[in-house]
Amino acid sequence: MTERKEIRIAGLGGQGVVLAGALLGEAAVKQDLYAAGSNSYGAQARGGGARSDLVLDVKEIDFPHVEHPDLLVAMSQGAYDLYVAGVAGGGMVLFDSGLVTPQAPHDRYGADVTALSLNELGNRQVANVIWVGLIVGATGWWDESVAAQAMAEFVPERFLELNKKALALGLDMGRAWGEA
Repeated sequence: MTERKEIRIAGLGGQGVVLAGALLGEAAVKQDLYAAGSNSYGAQARGGGARSDLVLDVKEIDFPHVEHPDLLVAMSQGAYDLYVAGVAGGGMVLFDSGLVTPQAPHDRYGADVTALSLNELGNRQVANVIWVGLIVGATGWWDESVAAQAMAEFVPERFLELNKKALALGLDMGRAWGEA
């Protein structure tokens, strides 16, 4: 990564949006990037809108807000509808194809991540870590080993192996998208 990047991860409360942003922010700091993040979520514990914004740069960040994300990850239809129009020109949109019907096909990549986490790993709660892997693999903005290290520090020990599998699954998918 050589320049400022703005990232918005959005979905519903309970999908792990905030944790995904925190993992990516921690990974950025571990590889000596500057990172600024903020989160927003509705009053409901589950089901309300949730958003995690992250700004990354190789130099100090003077404006820590996401205005036109270079990357949007839409984990729900509402998040896609609300934020897709603001994506920067040439930006990338990733979405959960089981939950989102995109309106514009260019530079948008869909994967049924929620179903994949349930069917492949037996637990839908690790879909957010699959997304982290997808983001890291597709963009190349993070070192994969640093992302794995950050994940290991955030996830409770009893869920570590499951989350390692989720991250690896996402990385494999993301690398394939990054090469496309």
